[in-house]
Amino acid sequence: MLRLPAEFDLHALEVFVVTVELGGMTASATQLRITQSAVSQTITRLEAGLGTPLFDRSLRPLGLTPAGRALYERARKLLTTARTVIDEVREGAHLPVDQITLAMSETFATLLTAPVLSRFGMRVGRWRIRSGISLVQQQDFLARRVDMLVTGSNTLEKHPGTEHHDVMDDPFVLIFPRDYTGTADPSEAAERLPFIRYSLDHGMGQRIESQLTRMKLRLPNVIEVDIIHQQLTSVALGIGWSITSALCLAAMPTLVDQLRIEPLPRGRFSRRVQVVGRSGELGNLALQTAQMARDVLMVDTMTPLLQQLPWIEDLMK
Repeated sequence: MLRLPAEFDLHALEVFVVTVELGGMTASATQLRITQSAVSQTITRLEAGLGTPLFDRSLRPLGLTPAGRALYERARKLLTTARTVIDEVREGAHLPVDQITLAMSETFATLLTAPVLSRFGMRVGRWRIRSGISLVQQQDFLARRVDMLVTGSNTLEKHPGTEHHDVMDDPFVLIFPRDYTGTADPSEAAERLPFIRYSLDHGMGQRIESQLTRMKLRLPNVIEVDIIHQQLTSVALGIGWSITSALCLAAMPTLVDQLRIEPLPRGRFSRRVQVVGRSGELGNLALQTAQMARDVLMVDTMTPLLQQLPWIEDLMK
């Protein structure tokens, strides 16, 4: 029977995989909360146990050797299997998952934090719930600083080793001050009021900007905000007009009556809200979170808005 080298263990594989994915030993040490020297020594011992170099140290940043590339693909699968075993054993013994970091945009965090903790709180020993810029959260997810995401961005859909569970389609709509009397054509609106742009630091802002480009609309960058409340309040006060999503409106019900809300006359578009996790990790928690989020967002959050503006439901189909 082939005996495994003493240096070939799950911890060494994790150090190796994280170093590959983060592109260097310094970043790997920060993520794993160990010293850079410990990372270097672990990888050196792993190479000695396997009898072959894994990194081409002549390259900057570090490059993988053919043996390193082969190990990386297999090590990822081994670590996924190991984490699944741990999850299943702990679940079978009625023990909570040690810790989960869940990241969401500010809107999703406002709507979903309490339901998540109420429904799944006892399944996790320590919850770390983060809200903020979606593009930063995606980078943190890839760097394993985040375990699950609730996001309206599809950037990670083609990334290997991820699973995506749909929550809902969230259509974008035009919003004007309540007393705006012009047509709902963005070109005319741009001549009468400044466009209030949602920050490009957010996935939603990038999605809107991409659609404006497709519509060949060049709108001056006069006002830019990065919080939904800023956006809706500015429009309600008559400062300008904007494009937002139906879900963002539903999350701010007290402002809806102060706005004129219209469908886009052309170039209609939406974003798909998803829960993103890592394949083979955390059991079915990502799927169950998506199912719970769908119930909360579609039933509790969207129903009052759809009663006021029933035409939005047609945009969600």
